Amino acid sequence: MAMADGRVQRGERNREAIIDALLACYEAGALRPSVPEVAAQAGVSVRSVHNHFADVEALRAELAERQWERHSHLLGSATSLEELVEQRAAFYEAVTPVRRAALLTVHSSPSIARNLARLDRIMRRELEAMFPEITGPVLDAVELLTSWDAWNRLRTAQACDATAATRVVIEVVHKLTEGKIE
Repeated sequence: MAMADGRVQRGERNREAIIDALLACYEAGALRPSVPEVAAQAGVSVRSVHNHFADVEALRAELAERQWERHSHLLGSATSLEELVEQRAAFYEAVTPVRRAALLTVHSSPSIARNLARLDRIMRRELEAMFPEITGPVLDAVELLTSWDAWNRLRTAQACDATAATRVVIEVVHKLTEGKIE
């Protein structure tokens, strides 16, 4: 029995190591790592990766679920615009490597497409709850301004640090929601 327990524990450690390895590849900028690259990063055999995951889609789905478990607490509890943007900034900073990888495969990955659509719905509902008086194009604009896409542009193309990007989003959304921008 102890031998079987040891194998189960080793299998669980290997499974976690494989997921950690995929995340490490993404964080290092390798957004489409091969199974042999993930296996090498995890310190396991390619066969081990295939034993733990039916396919790359299953591995990606597991990583997405782990990311959600680790970072979902950063969404849904804001009581002010500033808090909402700060929470989203922290969330976006945490998930950006995985998000970038996900966007490369969203059109061929049903689980990634579902997860991204679910996240969009959650974030939209959070805005609707925070700004019940705002609807239509203004709410759509607030959603755009507080989206990962806008965050990514501020952080990469416009080279803002996280503090500056947060300030930009807060200021523009304040002006928009106060009716100062039409």
